[in-house]
Amino acid sequence: MTTMDNQSIDQDTGQAVECEVRILTGVAPEDVESLLDMAAACGMFNDDELSTAESMVWDCAYQGESDACRFIQARTNDTGGDSLAGFLCYGALAHWPDSFELIGISVTPRLQRQGIGSAMLAEMERQVAARGGRRILLETESARAFEAAHSFYEANGYDREDRFLRQFIPKEGGLVYRKDFTSEAPERQPQ
Repeated sequence: MTTMDNQSIDQDTGQAVECEVRILTGVAPEDVESLLDMAAACGMFNDDELSTAESMVWDCAYQGESDACRFIQARTNDTGGDSLAGFLCYGALAHWPDSFELIGISVTPRLQRQGIGSAMLAEMERQVAARGGRRILLETESARAFEAAHSFYEANGYDREDRFLRQFIPKEGGLVYRKDFTSEAPERQPQ
C-alpha cells in the first residue's frame, strides 16, 4: 500500500481539506458498487465498455484477480470516512508475455489534477515491472472530449503510437499510447 498526502476542496465551504490517499491493490465484494458507480459517472466509457467493466469487477471481487485483469484503487478519508477516489484496471496481453494493457482509469472529478491518477499509474508500472513486463499499451478515443486524457498520458511518459501493432489494434477512431519502461526495451520494429 502506498500513501500520499493530498488536499481536496470541501464542496460546502469551499475550503481546502487535508486528506490521506491510499493506493491499494485488488477489489473486494464491498468495493464493486462504488467502482461501477464511478465508471458510469465519469462519462468516458461507452455502454459496451461499462458492461465489460462490470464483468471484470465482479469476477475480480469474487473469483480473484488474474493475469488478464487486476485492479488498483485510490481511497481517501477526506469526507469523514473511507471513500473511493479513483481506480485503474490493467492486464497482461495474451500471446505477448512482456506487454500489458491499461484497460481503464478514472478519478473522481473533485480530486482530479492532484496526482492520484499518476500515483495509480506508477503503482501499475511497478507491478508490471515486478512481473517482468517491459511495456504498457492503452487505447483511448481520438475525440476532443478525450484531450485531457491524452495530455495526462503524455505527461506520465506515454507516447502516442504512430502505427498499429499486430497484437494491439484499436477500434476505429481510437488512439494507442505506449510506454516502455526498462532500459532493455526492444527497438520498435515494424509490425
